[in-house]
Amino acid sequence: MKAKTETIDAIERTLELRAAPERVWRALTEAEEIARWFGDTAELEARAGAEGWFGWQKHGRAAVRIERYEPPRRLAWRWARETDTSLDESPSTLVEWELMPRDQGGTTLKLRESGFERPEDRQDNVGGWKHELGELLAYLGE
Repeated sequence: MKAKTETIDAIERTLELRAAPERVWRALTEAEEIARWFGDTAELEARAGAEGWFGWQKHGRAAVRIERYEPPRRLAWRWARETDTSLDESPSTLVEWELMPRDQGGTTLKLRESGFERPEDRQDNVGGWKHELGELLAYLGE
């Protein structure tokens, strides 16, 4: 008899923004802009395969690698669940962003994070995304 594998649901969020897709894209991909809303610091080159990190004074630095880079529509990064470790030394999740221009102007932004190993990790990030997406809205003047 095979052991049952538990599937942990992805986190999915959709935001309707007044900002144009190109503006939102910069906020998601340029390190100096990322550091203004997502954590406190960031070091990351905007290209597929690039590795870097996002930093929080309270939590440490999370290693990140860009898995998909299709300006200004699709972006995906893999990041370490454990801070101050490499991607190879930590479980990781995949964060995918999709930007779609709205007919009336602005952007529909979709976020999906998947690959959680434990329900409590997912729950931690549900709260984290609520906070960070609120910071993004404020940063973009929404």
